[in-house]
Amino acid sequence: MTVYQVLNEENLAYGEFFDLQEAMYSAQDFTVWDDEHYYHVEELELEVV
Repeated sequence: MTVYQVLNEENLAYGEFFDLQEAMYSAQDFTVWDDEHYYHVEELELEVV
């Protein structure tokens, strides 16, 4: 299962999404809203047991 995390430049997580497009929009919104920080998306592969 793939999960996308929105992180700031210090790699602190601000949200998790299952949809890449939603995560990208969220990172963009956070960056516009809080112009002192840069937000980006990282992909995580989770193993479901």
